[in-house]
Amino acid sequence: MAVLDSAAVSSKPRLVVVDNLYDVPEELTGAVASLAHYEPPKNSRTAPIIRMIGLRTGLRNASMRRLSSEFSGYHRIELGRLSEAASTELAADVMGAAPDPKLAAMISGAGGNPLLIVELVQGLREEGSVEISHERARLLDERIPRRVRDLAQHWLDSLSDKARQLVQVAAAVGGSFMVVEVASMLRETTASMLPALNETIASGLLICPGEQTVFQHELVRRSIADALPAAVRQALRQDVSALRRQHCLQVPMPPEFLVTGGRPHGTPVPGSTDTPAPLPGPAPLPASSTEPGIVHRLLPALLMARSTRTEPLPLGLAEELRASLTAVLQAHYADVEFSGAADARLADRADRITRNTVSLFADDLQRATTRARAMLAAHQGRDDDADAVTATVVLSNLEWAVGNLAEGLRWGQRAVQRLGPATPPMWSPYVRLALATKLSDIGRFEEAEGMICTARTEAAALGHPHTATPSIARAMLLLQSSRLQEAQDSAQTGLEVAAKTGGGWVVPVGQAVLILVALRRGDLASAADYAWRCRAAVGADSTVFPSIHFDWGECLVATAQLGARRTAELLTTTYAHLLTSPQLFVEEAAAAAWFVRLALAADDMPLASAVVTASERLAAANPGRPTLAVAALHARGLLERDSEALRQAAREHVSPCAGALAEEDLGMLLSAQEEKNGALGAAALRSALQRFVQIGSQGDIERIRAFMEEHGTSVTSAPRQGRAATVGWEALTETERSIAHLVSDGLTNRQVARRVSLSPHTVNYHLRAIFRKLGIGSRVEVARHITHSA
Repeated sequence: MAVLDSAAVSSKPRLVVVDNLYDVPEELTGAVASLAHYEPPKNSRTAPIIRMIGLRTGLRNASMRRLSSEFSGYHRIELGRLSEAASTELAADVMGAAPDPKLAAMISGAGGNPLLIVELVQGLREEGSVEISHERARLLDERIPRRVRDLAQHWLDSLSDKARQLVQVAAAVGGSFMVVEVASMLRETTASMLPALNETIASGLLICPGEQTVFQHELVRRSIADALPAAVRQALRQDVSALRRQHCLQVPMPPEFLVTGGRPHGTPVPGSTDTPAPLPGPAPLPASSTEPGIVHRLLPALLMARSTRTEPLPLGLAEELRASLTAVLQAHYADVEFSGAADARLADRADRITRNTVSLFADDLQRATTRARAMLAAHQGRDDDADAVTATVVLSNLEWAVGNLAEGLRWGQRAVQRLGPATPPMWSPYVRLALATKLSDIGRFEEAEGMICTARTEAAALGHPHTATPSIARAMLLLQSSRLQEAQDSAQTGLEVAAKTGGGWVVPVGQAVLILVALRRGDLASAADYAWRCRAAVGADSTVFPSIHFDWGECLVATAQLGARRTAELLTTTYAHLLTSPQLFVEEAAAAAWFVRLALAADDMPLASAVVTASERLAAANPGRPTLAVAALHARGLLERDSEALRQAAREHVSPCAGALAEEDLGMLLSAQEEKNGALGAAALRSALQRFVQIGSQGDIERIRAFMEEHGTSVTSAPRQGRAATVGWEALTETERSIAHLVSDGLTNRQVARRVSLSPHTVNYHLRAIFRKLGIGSRVEVARHITHSA
């Protein structure tokens, strides 16, 4: 008060400022109250005393909140955020130079807060992160300066514990979030989080412009997030990703879809003339203004991989799909063939078909199967309507996934037969591909390739984004028929298209092909790299569906890295679903035998017996499918050390690779009986070796050769090309040769990595192997070696 009293007798105006009541401690409340109610001494001749008090909403000090209500006599000036132009001008004034575009973009992250802008530009200057030349400030380093980080920490420390925790979690999640997500991650209810949320909003850190809550200042969010340990940030992001995948659309199941007496309600009773009642659609989804692009990304996955997704679609994706499908269908049904129909009828038709189609992806697998059957039983529209085609192909996929091959094949063929004028063109290639993959699984490669060729032509007519899936489907076929190089090329082509066009769902399948090809060639480093890259893609993209092929490939990589015993343990946890998946035993001819081989190596007889039993049950449930019968025979032969069973499996396997593996198993078994069958064992191993040479499976070649050399078995009768060279150009793998050619063209490791779909680290690993095998030490020598060889 002494300052005020001295001001009162001054002949000059005095300005008394309290910068911010938000930070005033409780013990200074009285002093601020005196300032607010100060009256100059009576009979004093004073110049004006101007009192300016900075006030933020959400005062923490309860006494300050009461006191602020007494400022009614003051003239209130509300200060909003600065515009972008004003923010840039303020920064230019502080620096004495106009910011360049990168610096201006960083300044915009201050959200128009003058204090934050000043702290940012001063901090950047202090840390040498800006260069000023010719009245222009150029940003050199985009890291947030310590001044800003300290200010953000100061604001964070001013919050209560729960509010601070909310802000930290939200900062790690991203720029915007839903309160229910953060509440779930903190194991709180939304209601219990409201006080903390109100506190953060009052502090100015967060705002709620709509359903999403966002950070007022991106710079502050980044500062708070960066202050968390990297492992914590990653874990929080994984948690919210998993939470968003679980936040699914739950469309109520109408009574008409319930199963009664083992038959969907509404299905005609055999011998009855009753007509089933029309099937009502599921509850309508909220409207959306999304463009039809989501159909390009999501519908192929739903038509071809519905069985891999055990959960319903997330709410956001389902809403996008509904709106997009409606637009696509309305455009299609307005075509010339349906031009006689009124617009209202076309809209109703599109809406009905959309609701039916989306409903197939709004339940778990069992209910989706029931829904698809009921939908087909009650369908009253055209046979080639999109919802009827979709229900048919989904039912085919679901039956196939549980091991009902005859039903899966029948419904798949029926789906292709349903294609007609009423089916939108976008459906056709994927319906054909869904059937083609099944034909390939049971060894009908020629039929499958013909259908893929037709689908590829249809996909090309739709546009470039649709060509990814046919390439990946063909890659799987080529892998199953042991055409390794073609499989790799086709998979890489499909993955390149998917990366450019957003077809993320095929990534696990394409990467699985690359993993399995790399393992066949003995290239464990590349296989592990493909697996890592795929895991990253799956975590980042909600339209990526799980793939049994990828999990299988990852399991094989784990075995190569960890050994049989550790992998056997993982089969009870991480990879337990592989043992119970009929789909894996159907699609991978050698899977059952591989599991038995692993179990025997780990001395786990119960596991080996369980695999054989499961394989034989699958074969018995699908009579007339020789691929399953021979796979079960192969597994039983390994378990019981039955040489005749293995010999028969080696002859009858449709897959060249599976046949070679059966012959290798036969050779190993006979070689163990050295006195009686040693010569027969050596012959079988040489035959297996020759098969692998024809396939180009270098990893298998080296394994058999090492076994034969260890046991003193001659390999001279094996073809010369089977001998694994250790030096020179012949010693390089296909991947290493590709990298060598690209390096000789002058590409950097990063550029090479993009070309061959590997990480720069793995390219560097291969480059060191190239140097060692060629006896050279530089990239220039690689180019010289290739030039001289040519």
